[in-house]
Amino acid sequence: MSFIGKSLQFLEHSVASFTVEVVATVLHPKWISEAASCATRPTERDRDLPGPFVTWLVIAIGLFRSLSIQNVLRRLGNALGADSLWEDEGPRSTSVTEARDRLGFGAVRGLLRQFQDWLLIQHRDAMSWRGLLVLILDGTTFKAPDTAANRRHFGLPGVSRGGRSSFPQLRSLFLVSAKLRLVLRAWFAPYRRSEVTLAMRMLDDIPRGSLLVMDRAYLAWWLLWRIQKRDDHFLVRVKRNTRRRRLYRLGPSEWISRVQIPRHLRREHPEMPSTLEVREIAVRIRGHWFHYFTSLINPQTHPVKEIVEIYARRWEIETGFDELKTHQGNLSSVNHPVLFRSQEPRRVLQEAYGFVIGYNVVRTLMLRAAIHHRVDPLRLSFVDSLDRIREAAPVMAAAQTTDLPWLYRQLLSSIAGCLVPVRDRTNPREVCTKMSNYPKKWKSACA
Repeated sequence: MSFIGKSLQFLEHSVASFTVEVVATVLHPKWISEAASCATRPTERDRDLPGPFVTWLVIAIGLFRSLSIQNVLRRLGNALGADSLWEDEGPRSTSVTEARDRLGFGAVRGLLRQFQDWLLIQHRDAMSWRGLLVLILDGTTFKAPDTAANRRHFGLPGVSRGGRSSFPQLRSLFLVSAKLRLVLRAWFAPYRRSEVTLAMRMLDDIPRGSLLVMDRAYLAWWLLWRIQKRDDHFLVRVKRNTRRRRLYRLGPSEWISRVQIPRHLRREHPEMPSTLEVREIAVRIRGHWFHYFTSLINPQTHPVKEIVEIYARRWEIETGFDELKTHQGNLSSVNHPVLFRSQEPRRVLQEAYGFVIGYNVVRTLMLRAAIHHRVDPLRLSFVDSLDRIREAAPVMAAAQTTDLPWLYRQLLSSIAGCLVPVRDRTNPREVCTKMSNYPKKWKSACA
């Protein structure tokens, strides 16, 4: 925080030099300025909402999901104990919308990528196993407001009971560290795109030297072959009906197996070989047999026990989705099913990338607190840590600049105290609330 103390006596006194102090050591203000310069329509004159401030606003919208955008703006620009950034009541909703449109979603996406690359450089060793970057690849969906523009762009999922779905949905694909739960890549697309198709298109964007841990939905031979061709590795669970021929045994529960590539797939991709050799691992967990395919052939350099333990970490991405959607996104109640609030697709995407930036900010502060106080970062409570950061934001905004380093240390100490007990929990595929028997309510936007 020392660079903040050398800039201004009160950073919040000027909208031109505005900084969200609570996350300024994670998101460098220089990155914010660079992102604003890549806006769809860069600001050519002084405005109440310049590009860097709007970039901070988009990130804050993801951190304060329970507040309306206007209240987030008020919290940023009118901190207690500090002068307001504007002479009057502040910009109106239409001004905020226009400012967000000037910024666009490409600038926020570029900021997220720069942030992710920096995290990869800073913490690659902590995210690696035997020289491989252990990453979990999986997808999820997010609901968007039901407007005609969002329906046309993102599309609607099918339904089995007649009619159509209630909300447009975004298909998303995430690449998450299995050890630190940081989101290192995030892609968003219309709902009609399948996760495997999206993974094939985004494969070249995955960091080199990775071990991709995936569930059964990603058992696609074209995808696995391309991963091997990149000199990366995969670990994927096997479907029950997968045909393979075991060539020879490597150990009590592992074999080298050969899979015949379907002819139709080779016609589509003539460069593919006719067969693919993989290492098959079988393990019995709580009375059930599980089978895995991996490209890590050598049992001496990559023991079977460690590989099974690595696959068990695949659940970390499910925990990350829960943190994103249920806790940071405030979707813990069925009365708030929609995560994003923008009425237009480009603003929805802008909000989505800002939301992921906010998540990585929280997890990075949790990681720093864990390193400084020597605790396991995955034992820190995301809910409590997010609450501490939200509480610290207005305090640090109103504080004198010379007090910020001390407040930052206090914040890390407070986060480090948010430990959760070690539990051996299972997560069955069950729901608490079943579908309601009330008649369907069609919103006016559906007409």
